[in-house]
Amino acid sequence: MNILFLNSLGKSKWGGGEKWMVNAGIGLAGRGHRVTIACLPGSIIHQKSMEAGLGIFNFSIPADIAFWKVFTLKKFLQKNNIDVLVCCQNRDVKIGARAARKVGVKAIYSRQGIQNLSNKRKYIRPFTQYIDGIITNTKSIKEIYESFGWFSDGFIHVVYNGVEIDREIEPIDLHEKYKLPHGFQVVFSAGRLDHQKGFDLLVEVARKAKDQGLKWQIVIAGEGKLKDELNAKASEKGVSDRIHLIGFTNQVAAHIRGADIFVLPSRYEGMPNALLEAMAMGKASVATSVNGAPELVEEGVSGFLVASENVDQLFTKINELLTNESLRKSMENRAFLRVKDHFTIDNMIDNLEALFLQQLEKSDKS
Repeated sequence: MNILFLNSLGKSKWGGGEKWMVNAGIGLAGRGHRVTIACLPGSIIHQKSMEAGLGIFNFSIPADIAFWKVFTLKKFLQKNNIDVLVCCQNRDVKIGARAARKVGVKAIYSRQGIQNLSNKRKYIRPFTQYIDGIITNTKSIKEIYESFGWFSDGFIHVVYNGVEIDREIEPIDLHEKYKLPHGFQVVFSAGRLDHQKGFDLLVEVARKAKDQGLKWQIVIAGEGKLKDELNAKASEKGVSDRIHLIGFTNQVAAHIRGADIFVLPSRYEGMPNALLEAMAMGKASVATSVNGAPELVEEGVSGFLVASENVDQLFTKINELLTNESLRKSMENRAFLRVKDHFTIDNMIDNLEALFLQQLEKSDKS
């Protein structure tokens, strides 16, 4: 198959959807398919796709009404005999899927996460006439989109995210790297520093731990607009010595392995990649029970799930894991097996391949 992923995201943006796209591209290319990423030149997506050895088509969609871009894309689709187009942003459907439909691309999909598509009239026509289906990564998101009432049965497909499992990754000594006091246990988290991820709740957790004389250090990897606000809150609560915002790192897995447990306090998620990576590393976790997390974590078996915004529950379950070594070791093993059995890259690529081939066969028969 000749497959084109179209992602018109801006230069400096990179998130879970983009990581999924590159991983999917690598996996499909490894199966012998020709994969190209259409993206803004000079963007992080462009850089990551180049590093992965994927084909690149320099293409941008500056606005939802950039219909002059349809002609350029049509030429590329025809010249390269594209069989499958996957649109990763809403404007990609409005412009890219329109172009693909005009030139007869046989399989056209939109990949949608939790924040993308809303129940607005402006989306009805492109999402019901230009594409053959929606790919999403959790049953909970599928249910949200089905509630719009626009889509026919079987239009929305759940393909779970996959993650590479490499337990040979050497753990980073977080005490040494970040000069953490010895004798303290380390709680690690990762994600964008914004309201969605709930890192302000970990500041409250750190305050409770300090008040009770518990020796915890909380290390958070990621960049975002709330960095200064989180640092200010940590200072206000008297826990600047317990909360460490380390910025972006491309060694998340090694950090996870170096920590005692992983925590994800998000207010909402799709299928949380950071939690998936932590479980793949065989790390016991505490996560909020939002969206895709309950589909990933078996409550009380491969991790703990707590209510969103509930600092007391978050604190209690973190404390339970840190003080009960046998429970922690059991959850570490079950977390690894959960990912190994259900959430590998191979599983993800198997499902994508099957979906694309099914649509190509359907198109050939019609």
